[in-house]
Amino acid sequence: MELRPYQRNVVNDIKHHNAIVKMPTGSGKTFVAAEFVKRGIEKSNFNDEPSISEESATAIANGGKAALFLAPTCDLVTQQKRALKKWVGNYEVVEYHGGLKPPTGKFDVLVSTPQAFLTLQQTDAKMRFSWSNFFSCVFDEVHHVLKDHPYRIIAHSIKAWESKHPDHTVQRLGLSASLTYAVEHKEVERALSNLCQDLSVTKMISPTEEEMKKSGYIPQDDSIETMKKPWDVPDGVIPESKRRPHMM
Repeated sequence: MELRPYQRNVVNDIKHHNAIVKMPTGSGKTFVAAEFVKRGIEKSNFNDEPSISEESATAIANGGKAALFLAPTCDLVTQQKRALKKWVGNYEVVEYHGGLKPPTGKFDVLVSTPQAFLTLQQTDAKMRFSWSNFFSCVFDEVHHVLKDHPYRIIAHSIKAWESKHPDHTVQRLGLSASLTYAVEHKEVERALSNLCQDLSVTKMISPTEEEMKKSGYIPQDDSIETMKKPWDVPDGVIPESKRRPHMM
């Protein structure tokens, strides 16, 4: 499996930044995140050596830091775990959410719902899920950070931990097709400002429509929403305050 050119460009643009990636539904956000995670494991544990054996992957779990991949629902956790495992190969990927037993073995990537991960942090006496054991945290559907949601608690938890441990950072990557439910210009600016502040974002990335179409991406409707300006959001998005229960 290979990244499309626009996906590879997005991964390359992330570099050391805490970043938010806005890409349309079906354009491969998960592949971008998976490659980001894979490169992070290699950089964190093998000094950028590109290839590893199964034995080396086990060695990572024994001494290296892991990546955390958060998804807002149990079904998404299972789906993203499968996709990540296919991409990262010999690295150990585990999933956790309500109804599953907490991870007990070694792992390189933990895919979890946010509330389940918070429970792990609060109840694990051995501190295996402390931020000191993670080099990055991916927020799938990152716009949930703006709501009264466990994502927001986790985002603030990382910031608080880093303020006490300046020698260790947890790189944040947010993924979304739409960054906010706000529709008025000032509300959108305020929402995105809060999102960037909560995640300590230093870069926002969105491939252009031309880049995506040139690489073979076929949009699911007649338009491709990209981030021409930091505050751009898709047309017709319904504000959260006006959404009915079946829309939540």
